[in-house]
Formats: sequence, C-alpha cells, structure tokens
Amino acid sequence: MRIHDDPHAETVAAVAGEGGVAVSYAPVDTRLTTKSVLMLASAALIFSTGGLFVRGLDHPHPWTTVFWRSVSAGASLLLLIVWRERKNAVRSITSMGRPGLAVALAFAASSIGMVVALSRTSVAIVLVIFALGPLAAAVLAWILIGERVRGYTWVAIAITVGGVAFMVSGPGASGSTSGALIALVIPISFGYGTVMIRRHSDIAMAPAMLLAMVIGAVIAIPFAHPFDVSRHDLLLLLAFGFAQLGVGLTIFSIGAARAPATDVALLSMLEPIVGPIWVWIFVNEYPGVPALIGGSVVFVALAAHTVYASSRGSATGELPVDVPQPAAPGAIQPADVR
Repeated sequence: MRIHDDPHAETVAAVAGEGGVAVSYAPVDTRLTTKSVLMLASAALIFSTGGLFVRGLDHPHPWTTVFWRSVSAGASLLLLIVWRERKNAVRSITSMGRPGLAVALAFAASSIGMVVALSRTSVAIVLVIFALGPLAAAVLAWILIGERVRGYTWVAIAITVGGVAFMVSGPGASGSTSGALIALVIPISFGYGTVMIRRHSDIAMAPAMLLAMVIGAVIAIPFAHPFDVSRHDLLLLLAFGFAQLGVGLTIFSIGAARAPATDVALLSMLEPIVGPIWVWIFVNEYPGVPALIGGSVVFVALAAHTVYASSRGSATGELPVDVPQPAAPGAIQPADVR
C-alpha cells in the first residue's frame, strides 16, 4: 500500500495505537495543514473510545471481546485492502512473508494485551502504558539490531517508568499492578513490530493487521464464549472493531499522508490523554490522583522527547530518531494503518 509515490520522503512517524501501529511518510519540508490537524485529531478521538466500548459492555468477558473485535476489525481491514488495492488485494495479503507474519504476531499480542489489561485495571493506566511504545521500540532496536539509544531517550525512559510506577502505587490501586504488568505487553509488542518495520520497510501494514486479527480470533476461540452474548453487547463489539478501527484508520490515513512526523506523533497523543476522560465522564471511572499525576509526568516526558528529538534531527540533518526509516525509492511504503 502506498501513502504517496514521492521517492524523496524523509520523515516518518510510527505511532502506537490500540492493537497496531500507524506509519506515515512525508517529505522533509512538509507543513502541517488545517485539514491534516482536523483529520489526525478526529482519528485520535475515535481511537480513544476503545476503553469506553469495553466499559459499555453489560457482561464483559475479555476473550469474547478479543474474538468479536478481531472478527469485525478483520472485516473492516479486508474491505479497506480491497478498496485500496483493487485487483492486487489477494497478492498483497499472500506476499507478506516472514517479516509480515512477525509484525502480525506482534500486533495480535498488542491487541489481546489491551483487552485483557482493561479487564484488570483502569483505562487510564492501560492507555498511559501503551503510549510508551516508541520508547520500547528504541530499547528493542538497541537489543535486537544494535542501534544506539540516545542519552535523552534514556532520560525519557527513566522518567516514564517512574511515572507509571507512581500511577500503580497509590491507595485504591487494587488490581492495578497485575493489569499494568499485562499492559506492558502492548508497548513491548509495538516496539518489536516497529523494529521489524525498520528492518523490512516493504511490509504492507494493512495485510499484516488483517493477519493479526485472524491470529487474535483463533487464539481467543478456546477461551471465548462468542455466542453467549446479548444483542446489546454483540452490536457494541462489532462496532468496536469495525467502526472504531475501520473509520478511525481511514481518517488517519488521509491526515497522516502529508503531515510531518513530529506533528503526527504529538496529535496522536490525544488518544491516551482523552481515553480516560471518556470513561470518567460516561461510566464514572475516576482514575485517581496517582494516575492523574503519574500520567501527566509520562505525557510531558513523551512530548518533550518527541519535540527534542525532532529539533536535533532538524539541526543535524538527521532523520527523527527511534522510529522506522523510509523505504528505498520505488519500494512500496508501509501503509498508514492502526
């Protein structure tokens, strides 16, 4: 899948999302437009409703949620692939190879981890931890392919770890620690997927996400009760996968296609910031003072890291660090897919 055919694309954003990663490329001199801001902000707000969907279930069961979300999201992704690829739809799915399978497995783990973690702790804690994906990618790139982690990235990692630890240490955080440990699967999986994208820049993201949904559904079947759900819950689960992921993805792809990497990353941070607010307003899930303070520390550190890394890249002529690099001229770019 292509975002554009400009072989001179020099900036790239890899943004963690619920169960996947958004990747967008843009020329280095791209300026953010009002249309891109509106599209990216709208997509982030749509994606931020994931916790609200889960909390809105009458009889929540994590594995049943994983199953139906995977099935409905897979259907939306299949439609997207057919719409974009036309006659090449089947080939784009069957030609992923082992790197595509590795990314699909990472996304499946991330998607499952998100839902299971939400069954054990608050939406605020899960979304703050999942926002650590870019930092996890930096560490895994160091471990797996020997890329140097910058000093300011280690500082950001130390601050965010401290913020998350504070979030789960306060009174009333019963169950938060176990849920937080499960939620760590999300940024680790995202980080691994990001490293794979860095090494194999021709991976087609939408087919990889489709395969991830198939894997998630297959894994969930032995533990799920897919036909033991009310009509209300079934409709909500179908909307959770099809509308939240499919519509959000389409809007994001339009906004991110020509937006600078740093702006894509910063606007996408609306998702984990606004997500806890939805459940606070609509289902009265108050995150607690420790979560509010710790979460604020984490997001300030992440925003400062993103802006500082971008400024250093501009000053030195380097690409933004700790994110995948653009493909070689003429290669098929990874799709901007959640």
